[in-house]
Amino acid sequence: MMIDRMRERLRMNVLLEEVTEEEFNAVLPKLREKRYLADEVILEEESDGSELHLIAEGRIRITRRTRFGDEYRIALLHSGDFFGETSLIDGRPRVGQVTAVDDCVTYVLGKQDFDRLLESSHPFAVRLLLVVSIRHRSQNNHFIHELEGATRHLLTEVRRLDKVIEASKMINSALDLDQLLTAILETALKIADAEKGTVYLIDEKKKELWSRVLQADKPFTIRLPIGKGIAGYVGATGDILNIPDAYLDARFNPEVDRETGLRTRTILCVPMTNKDGKIVGVVQLLNKRDGTFTTEDEDAIKALSVHAALAVEKERLYRQEKAKLVLEKELSAAHTVQVQLLPKEVPVIDGYEFSGCSVPAKSVAGDLFDFIPLENGRLGFSLGDVSGKGMPAALLMANVQATIRAYARLTPEPNECLGKANNLLFSSTSPEKFVTLFYGILDTNSGTVTYANAGHESPLVRHGTELICLTAGGPPLGVTDGMVYGKESIELTSDDVLIVYSDGITDAVDSKGERFGIERLEEAVRTLDSLSAEEISAKILAIVERHIGDASQFDDMTLLVLKRTK
Repeated sequence: MMIDRMRERLRMNVLLEEVTEEEFNAVLPKLREKRYLADEVILEEESDGSELHLIAEGRIRITRRTRFGDEYRIALLHSGDFFGETSLIDGRPRVGQVTAVDDCVTYVLGKQDFDRLLESSHPFAVRLLLVVSIRHRSQNNHFIHELEGATRHLLTEVRRLDKVIEASKMINSALDLDQLLTAILETALKIADAEKGTVYLIDEKKKELWSRVLQADKPFTIRLPIGKGIAGYVGATGDILNIPDAYLDARFNPEVDRETGLRTRTILCVPMTNKDGKIVGVVQLLNKRDGTFTTEDEDAIKALSVHAALAVEKERLYRQEKAKLVLEKELSAAHTVQVQLLPKEVPVIDGYEFSGCSVPAKSVAGDLFDFIPLENGRLGFSLGDVSGKGMPAALLMANVQATIRAYARLTPEPNECLGKANNLLFSSTSPEKFVTLFYGILDTNSGTVTYANAGHESPLVRHGTELICLTAGGPPLGVTDGMVYGKESIELTSDDVLIVYSDGITDAVDSKGERFGIERLEEAVRTLDSLSAEEISAKILAIVERHIGDASQFDDMTLLVLKRTK
């Protein structure tokens, strides 16, 4: 029964149905049965062809791979069809791979028997030519159809890319953030043909997504935590979400629809990532007008988001640069004022030399030095260091300088002057603001220096080969109300040098983090024999800068030098 059924199937094979009964009976014994399991490869691509396969049961597919690794189906053949004839006719390797779709049974005819049948049976030859011709036409039609489809797809992608390119030009020309976000959203809506949408930016400090939207023609900011909701999920993970039914997604909040009156159907949410792969925002689109969002929409919005992220980064840098320019202009003006507040020239007094200089770590310093002419041949001099740096420190410095100058002329003793300045500073500034300050008064007739020190670095006096530290005083100005400061006096003789300095000198560090320190300063002071006060200042600064080397100066460096010459 099985043999009769197979014989009947073979008799109805498209190649054999027109041959005579005699020819069919002659070829039947030469056929060999072969069986294949589903997904089993029957013939490899580029293999030699030496057999004709007549399909008795099941289906097979013929596929071919491109040079790029893509696999295309050439044909799907059923029971009653055949394959393998092309290699038998032209003697070339097979152009495709043959794979069983189902469990299959084929009957195989060898090349010699195929050639004999082809020569002896005109109906077989005609049928073979007819089927091969039909297949050729079918494959041509299929190729043309595929080519037309690919062309339509490419034209669609080209138009889409043109929109992205035009959009990127418009986006990159916007420098105002609100205009930029509007341009990104309008472009995304147009490209994906969506009804509504939102462009969110990431606030890293608050761990939030935020966006500005219009409600009743008034802008307001909406915020949501990163990780919450659909946009929050994309902002946290960087995944693209293409949701065909919003109400079937647990992350969707229907409360928004109830508040706005919009019925959300479909959602496309795409991250905006910068060139380093960092997520800077999220583009969320709602309700594609003609169905659901496609993979092409995903690709187009993803391409747009790259340009959008670059534009957002560009806008942020533009704002930073603009703010920096404004700050630099303000600092430059403050620096000009500060320079005018410092002594324009050092005192010229017979028997003494003076030098004062300050090298700020920023364009506006927090250090100060001053010379204050007093009555009866006396000269006040001070050097202070204000907490902080930049503009706030400079403003406080100007205040302290004016305070010391005012009290210096009203109060004969340096410790009393510091006490009054401390009380005023404590009552007029916040607790974190304070000033360390050394204030001395030189009696130019006797060479005596009377001084008080409010928490500042202890000045050095070089007396011959001996170094003396001036330590009398108390805490910094502005820390505690009602402070009483101590005072001391020291007499300078010929060639004695008094050096007052800020901690920017001793705290200066090299590239390895090693401080300059008081020991190096003392060593430098001991070696500066026979130099003028100005040369001593320059030499000390040069030694400190040589120690710093390629490292950055992180604090102001200020020096005041007093030398008695006779």
